[in-house]
Amino acid sequence: FGMGIDKPDIRWVAHADLPKSIEAYYQEIGRAGRDGAPAETLTLFGADDIRFRRMQIDEGLAPPERRMADHGRLNALLGLAEAHKCRRLNLLSYFGETPEPCGRCDLCDAPPETFDGTEAVRKALSAILRTGEMFGAGHLTDILIGNQTDKVRQRGHEDLPTFGVGKDIDRRTWGAVFRQMMGQDLVRPDPERHGGLRMTDAARPILRGEASITLRKDTMKPGRRPVAKTLVSDEDAPLLSALKAKRRALAENARVPAYVIFNDRTLIEMAEIRPNSMDEMAGITGVGAKKLERYGAEFLEIITGEAEAAAHPARRKLAGRAAGDTYDRLLAVQADLARGEDGTGKPMSCSASMLAKIATLGADRAGDIERLLGERLAERFGGAFQDVLREN
Repeated sequence: FGMGIDKPDIRWVAHADLPKSIEAYYQEIGRAGRDGAPAETLTLFGADDIRFRRMQIDEGLAPPERRMADHGRLNALLGLAEAHKCRRLNLLSYFGETPEPCGRCDLCDAPPETFDGTEAVRKALSAILRTGEMFGAGHLTDILIGNQTDKVRQRGHEDLPTFGVGKDIDRRTWGAVFRQMMGQDLVRPDPERHGGLRMTDAARPILRGEASITLRKDTMKPGRRPVAKTLVSDEDAPLLSALKAKRRALAENARVPAYVIFNDRTLIEMAEIRPNSMDEMAGITGVGAKKLERYGAEFLEIITGEAEAAAHPARRKLAGRAAGDTYDRLLAVQADLARGEDGTGKPMSCSASMLAKIATLGADRAGDIERLLGERLAERFGGAFQDVLREN
């Protein structure tokens, strides 16, 4: 699942049924939100998924110790699916970490209602044992709620002590009880009995009254459709839209995916910080030297509303670095001394690449300036250039 996907701005991952394991689930949801922006995940599952997965393990040809390990991994996954508290805490605890509750998952946002399910589970286990561990959750529910179906009457199950003992719980809730019993490995579908539920050793302490169990309530609360999360403030949204339009145009022209130009996180940072120069643009996450050279000016024009004067390539390579500021000061000093200190000398200047080399020397190598400039240029600019380097 997801192998080969190399997109940083995936916003949504949905599982239509249970993943194979927590390890697989962790890898698969990790495909989303790699650009640092919010992402959502959704996993759909039900009792049939659990039953199928249990039978798939039991009917396999793996040795008993492997099947036991597979059931253990499934138990861990179902523990995450039916968790009562923070999902991130449950997920990372499985890998030996001790995180704090995340405050962002569905369980942190709206903790589920729970109830003491000990009595209900004991009634269900009693029904399973009294029917010979031969039947599934549907027939067992009919017995517990006192529903005299043809199947119940044919087998005389209306005469069982457990018939009708669960009338205080509706059919839908009993479905949730059996699902969570399978999820917590209290019962397993037996492939040799056509999927009839069989009690495991883990359920015996509950049946004997030596342990209790807390279950989740399955609730569907009516409410308004949640408002989609915005990536930027209302103030920055128009600029972000303009930046995305520019990115789309450049991507279509280059025939590449939009994220190859800049990913969403980079555009969001541009919209929020609003750089005013190529130097500031170089400080945006995701804007490297090559992308700054190729796209920086066009996106800067969108942000500032005006095109920046074209800089020499040697200066553009220093964008976002301290050497860039040094270059600008050297250029200003050169302009002041172009005709000498008295303004009457012969015009002289250094090449842009020479100024870039000097800008990267640093104060500790200011003495190398004369060697780089040569005698004639060093006589006019050497001292002033050394002063600039030593001031930084």
